Amino acid sequence: AVPHRWRSMLRCLLACLAANAAAAMSIGAASIGAESSRRMLLLHGSGTSAGAFVNSPTASGAKRFLAGVPRRADAGASIPPNWQYHALDAGTDDGSWWTGDDGKGLEKSVASVERALVEQAAVGIVGHEQGATLAGIVAARSALGEGPRIKFAVLCGAAMPPPPHAALLHRLRDDSAAGAVQTLHCISPTDSDSAAVAACFGQEAETLFHDGGGAMPGPGWWEETRGYPERVTGGRFWCTQVGPARYYATGNMVM
Repeated sequence: AVPHRWRSMLRCLLACLAANAAAAMSIGAASIGAESSRRMLLLHGSGTSAGAFVNSPTASGAKRFLAGVPRRADAGASIPPNWQYHALDAGTDDGSWWTGDDGKGLEKSVASVERALVEQAAVGIVGHEQGATLAGIVAARSALGEGPRIKFAVLCGAAMPPPPHAALLHRLRDDSAAGAVQTLHCISPTDSDSAAVAACFGQEAETLFHDGGGAMPGPGWWEETRGYPERVTGGRFWCTQVGPARYYATGNMVM
């Protein structure tokens, strides 16, 4: 049998080990995924999933688009910190965010996206096809003060949503008091439906024309828009995957 005094010492030792382990876990939790203002939420199109979306180089995927976002190993004082992203899955068998002309399931998807924005502390949202339309709805709700505050949205191939959400975009278009959410609309030159969505976001909306039809634009989108997420969130400079930082034209800074 273990003497009483040894049992007491053993209990104390175990308590100390447990406390140290808890502290280490707490430090690790704070270090991993630390709070950042450089997060984007990604929304895939119909017929796919979050995992396939970020890994596929096809017209339904975002792999080539994401390849344009710098992932520097020397980010720091002279190079902007890297942007982080999280892809949200629709959680349906066919990858759709809603079905039918009446938008069945759309309200649930809007709530899911807005919850993810808060959980991820994302400042921007990127969507493709159905995901772009959904991103447009969430951005409109943010601008009207009806949803979580975001700073920008990138809409690739967005179409006007089914009613009543089309009325939401029209309300944004006609509301001069609505808050500003910066939007970038990546569309093909003949895509009149996406142009109509862009018009609802007013003069602040930017358009990136590309020849990919309904696909996401390729990696050159980042350089063509001068690091769009960086620029519209107040960044002083931007960079590509290689080379030095490029300053935005403010005051004595040059491009």
